[in-house]
Amino acid sequence: MLNGSGAIGAKAKAMYGKRISEAQYEELARKKSVAEIAQTLKSESSYKETLKDIHENAIHRGQLEFLLRQDLYARMDRLMRYANDKQKYYYLIMLKQIEIDQILSCIRTLISQDFTRSIANVPFYFKRYTKLHVDAVMQSRSYEELMHALRGSNYETILRSFQTDDMNTFDYTACECALQQYYIDLIMRSIDRQCKRKQRKLLKQIWATKIELDNITKIYRYKKFFHADEQIIQNALITCDGTMPKQMLDKMIKVSDAKELLNLLANSPYHLHMDEKEYVYIEYYTDMIKYHLAKRHMHYTNASAIVYTAYMILAQREIDNIVHIVEGVRYGVAPEEIMSMVIMETKR
Repeated sequence: MLNGSGAIGAKAKAMYGKRISEAQYEELARKKSVAEIAQTLKSESSYKETLKDIHENAIHRGQLEFLLRQDLYARMDRLMRYANDKQKYYYLIMLKQIEIDQILSCIRTLISQDFTRSIANVPFYFKRYTKLHVDAVMQSRSYEELMHALRGSNYETILRSFQTDDMNTFDYTACECALQQYYIDLIMRSIDRQCKRKQRKLLKQIWATKIELDNITKIYRYKKFFHADEQIIQNALITCDGTMPKQMLDKMIKVSDAKELLNLLANSPYHLHMDEKEYVYIEYYTDMIKYHLAKRHMHYTNASAIVYTAYMILAQREIDNIVHIVEGVRYGVAPEEIMSMVIMETKR
């Protein structure tokens, strides 16, 4: 069964033990430049191997973020090596998010026509696990070329329905939603296929909560910044049974503005996680919930698939924290303000 081997879980927990500490985050937030942050990560963190060959005085924000995400892919690869054939199906399905990210990146390039940035950022490790013609996707210079690169795949079927003669009219939001729906459906089917009842319930909770919180963030943004109507919002959401009653989600879609939405959130199943930061930055609130759910499973669960999933959420969170600090330092934000938005495990 999927949770039969403890090797992946044990390795993931060991890797989690090397996470960046509160003191290290504070040190990074006090730096004066991207170069200083890169130097600190190179010499004092688990990213030292990935960053060993960089010239920190010449590195810019985009390059640093690229290398940090390459490190995440390398960690995924190291964990995947412990999976046997029965276990591997779920982990391979999770890697499809990288495929989708590459396809969406290509589409954004086709819309902008800025081909100077169309460089594949998929590592060598990933290519041994995917059937996607990554190089062909990233080298596509028209939608038809992208379709050719995806020929015979489910991605081609999905993207065909959005094809248009003018990329300026391309419905990117709907396409992104369709690809993400395809992904979450695959994840849920793989869980049903390979997990025992207890692990199935926990894994579905992790994914359902993630999707539900992403939906809440979308609703808030549409209400706050675009004053979008109910149908537009509904079409942008991913379908997945979460912890919140469907009636509550429907109410959120129907409210007149973002302020009323926040009042509903205060009385939702997530209200115990709320603090005053949520009213300033909705993503901080939703990301905090995802973080604490993943951390709980990391500390108290031994099933390999659950620990692996939790670890990837926490590892991604760490990279997002670093990127947030880099941006804060670049724009001269006070260290205390930068740290107020970093999501981490504190000793206070």
